[in-house]
Amino acid sequence: MSELSAQAEKEVEGEKASNSVPEKIEAVGESAPEEQKVMSAVDTFLAQFYLSKFSKQIALQYMKKIAADPSDDNERVKAWLMRGMNKIIKAPDNCDEWQRGCPDKVPGIRAQAVWDTKDFDWVERIEENFNVILEELVALEGLDVSGFQPYRAPAANDKIKNESDGVGVEATDAGSWNVFYLSLGKVMNFDDNRAKCPKTVELLEGIPGIYGHSFFSCLSPKSHITKHNGPTNKKLRCFLPLTCGENARLRVGGVERVPLQKGKILIWDDSFEHESWNDDETSRITLIFDIWNPDLHPKERKFLSFLTNSQLRAQKKIVEASGNEDNFFSVIDRAQYLDVAKEELWT
Repeated sequence: MSELSAQAEKEVEGEKASNSVPEKIEAVGESAPEEQKVMSAVDTFLAQFYLSKFSKQIALQYMKKIAADPSDDNERVKAWLMRGMNKIIKAPDNCDEWQRGCPDKVPGIRAQAVWDTKDFDWVERIEENFNVILEELVALEGLDVSGFQPYRAPAANDKIKNESDGVGVEATDAGSWNVFYLSLGKVMNFDDNRAKCPKTVELLEGIPGIYGHSFFSCLSPKSHITKHNGPTNKKLRCFLPLTCGENARLRVGGVERVPLQKGKILIWDDSFEHESWNDDETSRITLIFDIWNPDLHPKERKFLSFLTNSQLRAQKKIVEASGNEDNFFSVIDRAQYLDVAKEELWT
């Protein structure tokens, strides 16, 4: 996999030779000590994804295949792999200063806070179905159990506001944030919610490059979601405001006031530090969903998705076995049973 070395040369430059992994993954024809060093680096890197023996072989075969690929279809993943194997912490050169707080940054992806919706041919179709989506949202108000739950994160991840009910922490320092999950990767089941909004789900699944995270998001009046970074630049976040007043606002990186307009899609990169306010007297409800960053080739998306899904499945099993309830999966699951006042949703 000598091609990988060329992609990582700039990233590795300046690292101490004694700490640097040889700049190739495939060790065929090399001396035994160097081969062992290379394979040790590969094993250490892949261990974080908890791959089974079979899945690990698939990953290794893919890594060998892309190393020999003369096209640029896998250039970003090549660079990402080399950074991981060489344990490089410094942000890629292409990243913006507002992305520093994002833990997983793939090299070679544009650092662009807000994207032009004209570059995405599916936007018009979603906007044309605004009333279809709104109708399914409004129908939730008449249900005994709407499906909305407080947004919570593991307490260990944040020190904003530990909740007295023992279920994680909120992401707000004013007001409240409640969510209605439709999908969250492939390891959590929201079939009941999806059954309540079948047309919305169908529309989302028809979007090219859909990432697999989608939910209705409700900010109650006078709410503020504190500043934070998303987990990765592999994806973009899409907003479709369904109820939205004039004083709802969003900051993304250095863009202090990103326009929010009812019925109009907004596409932005949540790996940038961001925060959100609803200063109106009415709730702001938005359909939120993620798409793969279009700078990633479909081959790269497939490989990255393969690793991520393996990691999430394994982590879910680990935390279930440990009994630790302060984790991503348990917090979301337990938050489903917390009461949400109707006035927080439908004001």
